[in-house]
Amino acid sequence: MMRIFNTRTGVKEFFIPQDPFEVKVYVCGPTVYDLCHVGHARTYVNFDVLKRYLTSLGYNVIHVQNFTDIDEKIDHRAKKEGLSPREVAERFIMEYFFDMDSLNVTRATRYTKASEYVPKIIKITERLLELGYAYRSGDAIYFDVEGAGGFGELVRDLKSAIVDEVRASGKRGPFDFVLWRITGEGFESPFGRGVPGWHTECVAMSMDNLGEVLDIHWGGKDLIYPHHECEALIAKALTGKRFVKYWVHNEFVLLKGQKMSKSSGERAYIRDVLKRYSAEVLRTWILSSNYREKIEFSEESLRKAQLLYEKISRAATKARGNEGMGQCAKDYAELFMSALDDDLETGQALSVVEELSDRVLEGKIEGAWRIFSLVESVLGIKIRPH
Repeated sequence: MMRIFNTRTGVKEFFIPQDPFEVKVYVCGPTVYDLCHVGHARTYVNFDVLKRYLTSLGYNVIHVQNFTDIDEKIDHRAKKEGLSPREVAERFIMEYFFDMDSLNVTRATRYTKASEYVPKIIKITERLLELGYAYRSGDAIYFDVEGAGGFGELVRDLKSAIVDEVRASGKRGPFDFVLWRITGEGFESPFGRGVPGWHTECVAMSMDNLGEVLDIHWGGKDLIYPHHECEALIAKALTGKRFVKYWVHNEFVLLKGQKMSKSSGERAYIRDVLKRYSAEVLRTWILSSNYREKIEFSEESLRKAQLLYEKISRAATKARGNEGMGQCAKDYAELFMSALDDDLETGQALSVVEELSDRVLEGKIEGAWRIFSLVESVLGIKIRPH
């Protein structure tokens, strides 16, 4: 049985979905105001492997992913370029698909846009007001964090985890967050024309498409607080149920020791990297480490990934066509699958394939093609004839 690290409990747990044949997953998508960088690639490539692996185990994976297309950064870029916010968002949604298709990331079952869910977001906000978990103050509707039982789903010690929260004027508590902001622009609502809060958007989109309880909620580590913590509290206030069984978060990609991000300026765009290295090499580099380990982006690490990919390609080319599988090859296959069973240890799985490749190239093992086919089908690394 597969074990996966659950951020909520802080330990690896056996993965047991609600339905023995189906897995409901929500993945936080990008805010669409710029091109995707390698940090985005890591998030979606790593999740893609989990999805592929669960599918190989016989599960029907219902994968919903959103696009945040309501954001001040989108508005700012639109004004700068003389476009509408919608034009900017649609442009970068298409750029996202171009990058992810290049990296062989399988498409989601369903993609959602925050702008299309405003009526549902409004209904959620109205319901939270009715239940007493929200209140109006000034030009905003706030969620009452303490009134709903407080945080604690993912973050245990707010004092050490949060250092920049302040008591804003009109808020009952320092951690209360906006459900709807009245701006005079944006979308019509019973509260006044304005825009929804970020956390409410994902609750509306995930629950509408997947129901009240998700099996897996995936995202980057930076989303643990406040985004996912707030999502969990909103959903529980609405339904009384625990929102997610397994919260899964991937670590950061570092560039010059700093977290790669659009806002910081420390970033390497996917398409710029693909001018120098193949998509297979970039994917190999990403998967050479476990998703919960920080990785440093550098030319040296990419060159190492290229050498590894070339070795695997040579061995796979030599092994292609032999569908038989001897005991030694079966042992390697078992090691490969066991690595993925252990919290998606892709780095360990690739180490198994590297050792196998050495033995194939030395002529010490035959009948290994099926394992290389797993590299393609589960790790999503296409094998090019070499």
